[in-house]
Parts: sequence; C-alpha cells; structure tokens
Amino acid sequence: MSTPRMPSETECLDILREEGCKRNVIEHVCTVHSIAVEMARLSSADRDLVAAGALLHDVGRCQRHDILHVSEGARIARQRNLPDALVNVIERHVAAGLTEEEAKDSGLPPGTYMPRTLEEKIVCHADNLVKGTGGLQTLDEALKEMQRRGYSITAERMERMHAELSEACGENVDEIVRGLRSTGRIKGPCAAYTGQRDARP
Repeated sequence: MSTPRMPSETECLDILREEGCKRNVIEHVCTVHSIAVEMARLSSADRDLVAAGALLHDVGRCQRHDILHVSEGARIARQRNLPDALVNVIERHVAAGLTEEEAKDSGLPPGTYMPRTLEEKIVCHADNLVKGTGGLQTLDEALKEMQRRGYSITAERMERMHAELSEACGENVDEIVRGLRSTGRIKGPCAAYTGQRDARP
C-alpha cells in the first residue's frame, strides 16, 4: 500500500467543495491559510503540511458546526486516505488545544486534541487569530475574546503558544497579522475560490 500523498492547495479546496462546505467556511480557512503559510515560511515548519492543514482544518464544518466538527473532520480526512500528519493537524486545531479531560467533557471521542508539532501549533494558533470569515486579530484581541467568553485557561495556553511561535518565526506573530491586515491579501488558489483578488500595494 502506497504512502498517502499530501494534497496540493488546489486539491484541498476541491475537497472542501466536494464535501459541501459553504463559502463562509472557505473564506475562513483561506484567511487562516494566509497567516499559517507565512509562519511556516519564517520558521522551520513543513510548508506543504501547514498549507494543507490550514485549508482543511475545518473540513468537518461541512457537516456540523459544534465542537464535534474536529472529530468529523478527522474522520473525513481518514476516509479520504490523507496523511496521518494532516489528520493530526485537523484533529488538534481547536481552541489552543484540549486536554484529555476537556475533550471528554466536550463530548469528543477519545483522542489527542492538544497540538504537539510545530505544524499543528501553527494551524491552531492561526485559526485563533482569525475571527469569522476574514477578520484578522492580534493576540491581545484574541485573548480578550477568550476571557470575555470565560476561557481563561485557554487564553493562558494561547499566550504561551503565541510566544513559542513568535520565537520559532523570529518575529512576533502579531507583526505577521498586522502586515496581512494592512494589505487584505488572500493569495494563491484561495482568491479564485472566494472571488477576492490580491490587494495591490
């Protein structure tokens, strides 16, 4: 049996369409992708894995929009024989990671929901820095939102992850967010799928 191949960015977008994802989900993952691939470029992360993970992290939202979209997304990825590393990114992207007890309390099936690898952390944190379909936010803005919702432990985890990823990138991740926010860029195949063009400087 051959080793599963990492899907290209265009193939990931095709998977979202085939699974029936709505436009707002695609716009969201495209914005997450724009932050995540920039973090991958600045760090030692596997760019292909980060790009695919960013685009497919919410594939489970094609079926449901509660927290179980995480396990649903992992199921879809396994059914499509996608690489295990990609399945892990999808399964471990929620909040700033969930402990075994938190996952159980949330009704998730047994599994690992805490990001471990650099690639898993990049996609998880990029997701936290995107509000809705395209609103980019800095760490401080994301922390305020988490604290407002009563997720103080998650906020602490997110802050630690932000510091770790900023060190890995050699640049504060907030600067990446500000740069993308100032141009409004959505690059590559995403632009064709969402009807958005790269902003001209």
